Amino acid sequence: MKKYRQLLLLIITVVSVSLLLVYRHEYNRLHYVLEVFNFFGKPCNISSLETSENVLGYHDWGPDPLWQENENIYVYSAFWIKQSEAQAIVLHIGNTEVAKNCFLWFEDKEKPIPGKFRYTEIEKDKENGEVAYFYYCSLTTSDHEPYAVSFAVKNKKIQESKKVHLTKSRAHTQKVNTVICVAPTAFNKSFFVEFLSYHKLVGIDNFIFYQSNIPYRLIKIVRNLSYRLGISAYFRFWNYPKTEGILTRSIVEKDCTLRTANYSDNSITLELNEFIVPSGHRVSFNETFNANQKMPNRISLPVQIFCVDNTHKRKPITVQNIDVNYNNDNKVQYVYRNYGESSIVVTHAVVKDVISIHKYVKCTQKPVRVYRDGSMLKFSVDLTRSTLVQLYLHNDL
Repeated sequence: MKKYRQLLLLIITVVSVSLLLVYRHEYNRLHYVLEVFNFFGKPCNISSLETSENVLGYHDWGPDPLWQENENIYVYSAFWIKQSEAQAIVLHIGNTEVAKNCFLWFEDKEKPIPGKFRYTEIEKDKENGEVAYFYYCSLTTSDHEPYAVSFAVKNKKIQESKKVHLTKSRAHTQKVNTVICVAPTAFNKSFFVEFLSYHKLVGIDNFIFYQSNIPYRLIKIVRNLSYRLGISAYFRFWNYPKTEGILTRSIVEKDCTLRTANYSDNSITLELNEFIVPSGHRVSFNETFNANQKMPNRISLPVQIFCVDNTHKRKPITVQNIDVNYNNDNKVQYVYRNYGESSIVVTHAVVKDVISIHKYVKCTQKPVRVYRDGSMLKFSVDLTRSTLVQLYLHNDL
């Protein structure tokens, strides 16, 4: 009789465990469906997210920057700063002359007003013969703000000069903590999904993508899901042939810093395969830097290179690969503190035991020495269950 009771107890246990596993499987399968509801309360239709115009209001980041060619000078964007000066980001290719004149355009005047011109170098790519500059055009006095700026190398008709519309960054009473600007790189859907989902988990929800190859279908889905995801993602078209390299990243970084100056406390430029990861007890990027509000200028974060060896579809790439290459421990990226300009740049260095940038790359050769960093694993469950990741894992994106 005792044996029958033990057998019955065993059967009940097996059945209970089986039911629990079935329940857990169904829960995980339907979890993301419950999160992704459209604005009418019905289950989300992915195809409708691709076509719907139901997008909530975004912060106005100013005129869309586009590369414009003018007398062999390529101008990307321009900003009205200090209430008296236009600052433009310009690229020279080959032996191009620096501009000699600048003009500011006003809404109530047919002809522009000549300004005082100066320039400074941003970054140089000697190998490809390219140099990025800041062009400045200032006025001593003006009752109104200009809406555009032009630059000229040669003395030609003013009307032939191409106008670059100015972005006017206004002061905000309520700033966001951090904006991530994403430099143009090769597109990877998994990294795109994980990038947005992960950084939302650590408290960053404002993104500006400088993109040339993210499929418009995905852009549309993210825009229409933005309210449910709790993020603000803005996509700016990058129409220059080069999408990678130090010069490209430097240009994006400068544009990002100027564009977010009065809207966020911090800004950082990353690529899709780079993730800001707290290493210690703090799991929020914003909490880490809110504790250091008085830090000046910029903060350097160490970059750790992770070789991507495991790419199983059932898990995020970032939690499958935890081996770090020893050879890249000296690289850093900067978080810029948007508290105005300073003639002296003071950098506060953060060690990787506090926070670091995880960069995931395909290694052509196996690293000689590696060490393990499992900091990302504490986000494994939440990242896997996040809405976009679930949509991706279930082949709905």
